[in-house]
Amino acid sequence: MPEIKKAIVTAMIGPENKEKLRASLAPAEVTFCMPYGPGAKEKIAEASREVDVAIMNGDVEDCVLASPNLKWIHCCRAGVERSVSEELFDRGIILTSSSGRSAPALAEHALMFMMALTYDLPGLQRAQTRHQWAAGREYFMRTGMYRKTVGIIGAGKTGLELARLCKGFDMTVLGWRRTRTPEPNIDEMFGSRNGDDLKQFLSGCDYVVLSIELNDSTWHMIGAGELAAMKESAYLINMGRGALINEPALIDALQSNRIAGAGLDTFETEPLPADSPFWDMANVIITPHITPQLPDREERMLKFVFDNIRAYKEGGGFVNLVTRKSLLTK
Repeated sequence: MPEIKKAIVTAMIGPENKEKLRASLAPAEVTFCMPYGPGAKEKIAEASREVDVAIMNGDVEDCVLASPNLKWIHCCRAGVERSVSEELFDRGIILTSSSGRSAPALAEHALMFMMALTYDLPGLQRAQTRHQWAAGREYFMRTGMYRKTVGIIGAGKTGLELARLCKGFDMTVLGWRRTRTPEPNIDEMFGSRNGDDLKQFLSGCDYVVLSIELNDSTWHMIGAGELAAMKESAYLINMGRGALINEPALIDALQSNRIAGAGLDTFETEPLPADSPFWDMANVIITPHITPQLPDREERMLKFVFDNIRAYKEGGGFVNLVTRKSLLTK
């Protein structure tokens, strides 16, 4: 079994979990470093010399990659597109993540967007500010989510949690991923590798939720043509990464009412610039790429770490293994 000789941990965890992690990494020499604060970068650089394993709070640091002994990196987060590189794979370094640690909360966040857009929460808040009773015919004619169709692009951990929640509204749930592998609570799965047409998929949805990873094949996957394929009454929700969407095309579609609205948690430039047209759109809800934590978030995050320490020592079977398919070169 491969032995871990020296490890660095920058994950922000409590004292009890630090000791559990130290025991799991034994007999390795383990150095814990705070990821932020005065002198953090220098301390991480010093502790990274000669490490063979790095358990990172966020993205991979260049100083960690500089270790000639590096064999495995675990990023304690979901999106790792900034950590993936050709160099990493060329060197045979294993990269894993804690994707799924916040899936239930992210699914709730997406559902919040769906409900708030359906019931025009922004409009109701504007009316409340004006002390106006918003009981007009336009609001009366709105329809709820019950038995509508949601298309989830990225039927991974967050997508499957959202599918489960949507079934509580008796919704039809469509899933989009690389292959048509069936999943619980997904009525029909579509696969890009099976030759399925994304525009046709979009045309049948009342809600489209993006929870897919960002890589070369998903960059700007929602552009002018895809938005034109959507129903005028449909809503677009992005819980993935900003660059999944061609933002100028989305702005145009929203301004011309080619889709009904959008819930956006992430953007190509963050924080969202003050002059972005998104800020002033009545049919857009913006959140700052932050989702409330789960009560057991730390334990959920560390479960992936412990599983992968076991896999490392046993020579395979990694959870959330990142491959070249996750490369983003654009």
